[in-house]
Amino acid sequence: MDRRLIRTAVFGSPDSDEPALCPETAVDLDAFRREHDGITIWCGTMFEGGCGRQLTTRRCTDNRICHFAHYASSTGEHRCGRKANDKDSANHLFAKAHLASWLRAQDLTAEFTYPQPLGSAVEARLTDGRVLRVHLDRALPVTSTDDAWEILLGPGVRTTPDALAQRGYVHRIRFDDRAGTGRTMQFGTELPGEGTTWENPSQVTVGADTLVTTAKPALLPAAPVAAREADSPAGRTIVTVDRAERPTVPAARQADPVQQAVQHFKAALPRHPGQVQAAVATMRRLLEENTLGPADAQKLRVALGKGDRWLKERAQHRAAVIRELQAWPTPELYHQASELVKATDASPEERALVRTQEQAVQRRQKEALAASAARERQRADRQEAELREAQRRSREREERRQEAEAREHERELARQRKIEQDRNDRAQWHAPAVRGALKKAAREGRTTTWPEIADKTGQHQLRGFDHEDKLELLILVEDTAPADRPLWSTLLATADDAALHLYRDVARRLGRPLPDDTNDLLAHLAAEQERLHRQ
Repeated sequence: MDRRLIRTAVFGSPDSDEPALCPETAVDLDAFRREHDGITIWCGTMFEGGCGRQLTTRRCTDNRICHFAHYASSTGEHRCGRKANDKDSANHLFAKAHLASWLRAQDLTAEFTYPQPLGSAVEARLTDGRVLRVHLDRALPVTSTDDAWEILLGPGVRTTPDALAQRGYVHRIRFDDRAGTGRTMQFGTELPGEGTTWENPSQVTVGADTLVTTAKPALLPAAPVAAREADSPAGRTIVTVDRAERPTVPAARQADPVQQAVQHFKAALPRHPGQVQAAVATMRRLLEENTLGPADAQKLRVALGKGDRWLKERAQHRAAVIRELQAWPTPELYHQASELVKATDASPEERALVRTQEQAVQRRQKEALAASAARERQRADRQEAELREAQRRSREREERRQEAEAREHERELARQRKIEQDRNDRAQWHAPAVRGALKKAAREGRTTTWPEIADKTGQHQLRGFDHEDKLELLILVEDTAPADRPLWSTLLATADDAALHLYRDVARRLGRPLPDDTNDLLAHLAAEQERLHRQ
C-alpha cells in the first residue's frame, strides 16, 4: 500500500472520534459513498498530525487504491501532518468504537479517554470504577498501573516471556479491514507455551475479576495463590480460577441466533462473499420463522438489506466484468472474472461463460504475441533501413566534402601558380632596369632605394612590389653575379628591418652566408658596399 495516501478519517466534524476507513476498491467505495451520503468526512484532530480540514473520497481505477483527499486550499499553503501515516494510526479510534459497542451489548457503559501521546492508548472507565486500558504504542513499554483493572495489548505490541509467565495470560486485540465504515476487531488470549487464540467480541464478556473468554477452559494456570498475591499491586486482587469453576458466557447470549447471524455477516464482509451469501440466507430464514421480537427483527432487516445490496452490487460487477470479457477477452479480464466466479455466490452459467472464454483469451494472447513480434520485426527492419540510409547519406556527404576540398585545393594551386607566374613575369620584365640602376649606383659610389630606382628608371610599378615580388626580382638581378663578387642588392640594404630581412632572404636563396648578429651584418654590408664602389 502507498503510505502517502490517507486511508482513515472521522465522520461528522473535525473533533469527532467516530472513525472512517476508506475502502480500497472502486466497487466498495461506491457502496461506501451511498451508505454515507450526506455525512461529512474530516481529517480529525483526534489523529496525531490531523489538520481538521474536510476531506473527500478519491476513486481510483489504476494501480492506486481508493483513498481520502483534502479539498484544495485557496492559498495553496496548507500542510497536513498525516500524509505519512498508515491506517494503523487510527487504531485508538477503532478500538474505542468497538469497545463501546461490545460493552453496550453487555448492558455496560464506560467513559473513554485518550492518554498522551495521542494514539498510544485508549482507556475505558466503567461505572463501577474499573479501568480497561488498551495499549497501542509498540515503542512504549507495557506497564501495569494501579488504576488499570485489565490491560489489552494492541496489534504488534510485545510482552516478555517472564511477564507472560508471571501473569499467566495476556489479553490482546487485533483489527481486520471490512467494507464500509471501518475494521473488525477480535479479542485474543495468549497463554504461556500455547500462543494466542482469537475470538469474536460476542464470545468475550466482562467478568468479576478479568475478561471471560471461550478460547480456553481457564485463563490462569494452576499456580499458588500466595505467590500471585505477593506480585499483585496494592489494592488489587488476582483470583485463581479453576478449570472446572471458570465463568462462562451466559447461555442466552451464546445461543442468540440473531447476534450470531449479524456477527457472521459483518465478519464475512468484504473478503468472503460465500460466507456473506450464507449469512444472508440464515438471516432470511430467521425472519421467515416469525419467532423474533420487534428489535431483533428490525436488526435482521437492516443487516439483510445491506447484505442483499452488497450481493446485488457484487453480482452486477461480476456480470459487467463477464460482459467485458466476452467483448474483449484479455488475460487481465479473464483473471479478474475467474476470481469473481470462484465464490459460491456465482452461478453455474457465469462459471461456464468464463470457462468458454479461456480459449479466446489464449488465442488473443497468441495473436497479440504474434502481432508484437511482427511489430518488433518491422521496427528492427525499419531501424536497419534507416541506419543504412543514414550511412549512405553520410558517405555521400563525405564524398561531396572531399570532392569540394579537392576542387578547392586545385583552385588554390592554380591561384598560387598564377601568382608565381605573374611574379616571375614581372621580375623578368623589371630585372634589366633594376640591374642597370644598381650598377650605376655602384659606379657613382652610393647606395639607392626602391623609390629612387622606380623614379630614375621609369619603372613606377616597383613602388607596389611586396616582399616576395622584390625577392624574385633581385634573384634574377643577381643571377649572373659570380660567387666571389658582392651582391648588387647590397646597395639596397640599409639599417631598416624590412631591407635587412629582404637582403637575408636573397643571400639565403643564393647560398651566400651572412652573420647572425645585426651589428655584424651591418658591418658586412658596409664592407660589401665599399667593394662594389671600388670596382
